[in-house]
Amino acid sequence: MTELAGEKAYQKMLEEAYSKIPETGVREMASRFRIPQVRLFYQGKSKTIFVNFKEIAEYLNRDSEVIRKFLARELATPATPSNERLILHTRVDPQTLQNTVEFFIKKYVRCPVCGGYDTRLLKKEKALIIKCEICGAESPVPPIK
Repeated sequence: MTELAGEKAYQKMLEEAYSKIPETGVREMASRFRIPQVRLFYQGKSKTIFVNFKEIAEYLNRDSEVIRKFLARELATPATPSNERLILHTRVDPQTLQNTVEFFIKKYVRCPVCGGYDTRLLKKEKALIIKCEICGAESPVPPIK
C-alpha cells in the first residue's frame, strides 16, 4: 500500500470513528446559551441607560456590582446603578456595549476547560476563580478593579 492510499484509509477510518461518538451534554448546553441582547436608551447627550442590566446579571449568574465595575473600566466611564438599570455617564453605542458584555462573558463566565456557561465566580484568598458546575474545573481569571 502506498503512503497516499494509507493516508486516505486512515482519514476514512477517523471520520467513521468520529461519526460514532455520541454528542455530549456539554456541547448541547453551550448551544442553548444565548448571549442576552443589551437594551439601552440615551438621556440627554451624555448618559446611556442600560435598561436590562439587572436581568443580564441574573442570567449570567454574576453579582451586578462585578459587572458594573468591569463595564466602567472597559468603557472608561463612571457607571451608577439605578434600580434594575445601569447609568453610564457617557454616550455608548449599542454594538460597543454588546461587545463589552460578550467580552465579559468570554472572560468571566465561560469555562475555559469545557466551554460551558454554568459557572460561579469565586474569590479564593486574593484570586478570582471560575468554578465550573459542569466539569468541576477551577480556572483563575484576572481581577476586576
